[in-house]
Amino acid sequence: MAIKGIKFKYLLVILMLYVTSTIGTLYMLFPYTILLYCNRKLYHKLCDYSLQIWFGFAVFLLEVFCGIKIHMHVSKVNKYESKKSTIALMNHRTRLDWLFYFCILYRLNALSQIKIILKDSLKRIPGPAWAMQTALFIFIRRKWTEDQIIFNKFIDYYNKIEKKFMILIFPEGTNMSQDSIQKSNKFADEKNLPRYEYVIHPRVTGFNHIFKRMYSNEQIDCIHDVTVGYRGGKMPERETDFLAGNMPKEIHFYIDKFCCEKIFEDKNEKPKSEILEEWICERWKQKEEFLKKFYNQEQLENNYETNASPINKFYLTMYPVFWFFSLSLIFLLTYYNLFVRSFLFIALSFYFYQQFISNNIDNFIINSLK
Repeated sequence: MAIKGIKFKYLLVILMLYVTSTIGTLYMLFPYTILLYCNRKLYHKLCDYSLQIWFGFAVFLLEVFCGIKIHMHVSKVNKYESKKSTIALMNHRTRLDWLFYFCILYRLNALSQIKIILKDSLKRIPGPAWAMQTALFIFIRRKWTEDQIIFNKFIDYYNKIEKKFMILIFPEGTNMSQDSIQKSNKFADEKNLPRYEYVIHPRVTGFNHIFKRMYSNEQIDCIHDVTVGYRGGKMPERETDFLAGNMPKEIHFYIDKFCCEKIFEDKNEKPKSEILEEWICERWKQKEEFLKKFYNQEQLENNYETNASPINKFYLTMYPVFWFFSLSLIFLLTYYNLFVRSFLFIALSFYFYQQFISNNIDNFIINSLK
C-alpha cells in the first residue's frame, strides 16, 4: 500500500517507533526520575534497561519486519577488546547509518552504551526527543565555541558517575550528497589532497577534542573504526526514502578495534592531536580504497571474520510482544483509572516544562548531580 510515494509498511515502522518511544518515556522512564536524588547508579541502570527494550524493538522492525539483512565483519588484525569507554568512528553514507548501526550494537550487546551526536533542532520533537535526552544523546548547535562546552559537560558527567559508554562520531560531518561531495572535492583541491568518491574528507576538530577530553580523564582505551557499505535495493539517502521503501537488501559493517596506546606508539615526538589527525586521515584513505573494491564487487582482503551466526528472530520477537502487551495495559489503565490519568498529566507537564520553559531534560539530569 502506498500513499503519494509513501509505503504503509514503512510509515507503520515510523509510527510504532514514535508511539513506543513516547509512551515508554512517560510511563517507564519518568517514574525513575526521583532516583536521581537518592540512587543515581540505579537510575541509569533502569533507564539503560528500558531504553535497550526500545532499541531492541527498532532492531526487530529493521531486520524482521522490513527484512534488511545485516552483516557484521570484525577485523582479524585490529581486534582490541575495550575495558573502558570507546569512540566509534563511521563513514556517513546515508542519514540513517546510525539507525542501522543499532543492529550491530545488538550483536555486540552494547545497545545500552551508545551515545549519538545529533542536531540541536531534534530536541524540539515531543516524545522521541525526551527519550533521546534521557539516554543522554549529545545535541550540538554546530557552533564550536558552544559545542565544545556541551561535549565537556557530557564527558565529565560520565566520568564523575564512572559509567562506561560508546560515543558514535561521523567525522565527515554530514552524509554523502552532491553538495557534500562538491565541498569535499573543493577542500581536497585546496589542500592538494586526492578527491574521494566513496567517502568525504573527515573533519578532525570534534573528534580530536572528544578524544583528548576522554583520554585525559582516563575514560577511553579503544577506538572502533566502522566502515559501512550497502548492497542491493536502493540507497536511503534521507528519511523520506525510508518512508518510500527505498531500502537496501544488505548492509555490511566492517569493524576494526584499535588500542589507543598503539596509535601513539613510537610517536612521542609529535603532539597527540597531530598524531590523531594523521591517523584518521589515513584510515579514511583506506576506507576509500576498501569501499571502491566493495562497490565494484572486487575481491576484498581476507582481514575480516564474518559473523555467520543467524540472528535469533524468536528472541527478537519478544520485543514487539512486550510492547504490544505493555501498550494495551497502559491504554486500558489510562482510560479507566483516574490515578493513571493524573500520573500522565504530571509526566507530560514535567517534560513540556523541561523542553519549553526550563533547560531540557539532559541538562536537568546532568545538573542534578551535586
